[in-house]
Amino acid sequence: MQEHQEAVSFQQRFARSDDIAAVLAGQFDQSVRVDASGIALGALLELLMLKRSSRRAVTVADASSRGRLLRRLLRSSQPCLSEASRGVLHMHSGHDSDAATNDFADTFRAQLVSAGVVTTAALRLSGALHELLTNVEEHAGDGVDGLGAFEILGREAWMVVADSGRGVLGGYQASQLADKPADAEQALKWAVIDHRSRTGDAARGTGFQTVIQSVRSLDGCVRVRSDDASLELEQEADRSRLLLREQGKLRGFVVSVLLRW
Repeated sequence: MQEHQEAVSFQQRFARSDDIAAVLAGQFDQSVRVDASGIALGALLELLMLKRSSRRAVTVADASSRGRLLRRLLRSSQPCLSEASRGVLHMHSGHDSDAATNDFADTFRAQLVSAGVVTTAALRLSGALHELLTNVEEHAGDGVDGLGAFEILGREAWMVVADSGRGVLGGYQASQLADKPADAEQALKWAVIDHRSRTGDAARGTGFQTVIQSVRSLDGCVRVRSDDASLELEQEADRSRLLLREQGKLRGFVVSVLLRW
């Protein structure tokens, strides 16, 4: 099973969510049902955000233990749940989530160390997860909930943060910047690669820089999906590969990080 997973490219792991996004972009009225039981964690949260973005009826079914844990969380009043080597977090709009966010990041760090990641790397990665979670409150807009999740399988780990807010382009458009990105692809490049804050403050906008730096030592991969674009950055030893492309519409923002050691 592990050999099969390693043979699948990072981009291929999102094939299911890419396919569904293309279907939802079509001019059809029928409902859509997708079985997400065997897909990557990042693709699962993308599907959940696509469901929230679509005017059509979309059912996302996940019969795995991961899916059951997520459904338990969404039905409960608890901010986060964890079992074995996975955890999920629900950040409720209007609620102080600092304590839950801190606990969630600490749980992820402890699980990474248990899985064989050195403590210094685990601290950087849990700090990056915490940064992504706090970004939801700062950038997604008012009245927006967020989801966080992590999963560790063998010598691989996923950490994913998602919201269905105004998206990366909407964030820049709502800013006071005189110069604004022309489209979602440019907005993603500004946010993830150029580290340009929508506040115009050169000292800010470093959230993704923290994430990218934290995954370099583990040959990590990062995918950011928002509006009608995605950006994928793959780190392999001293080489990195960037892919920026058009996608089916997804309201909000999803950041997926795959770690390998």
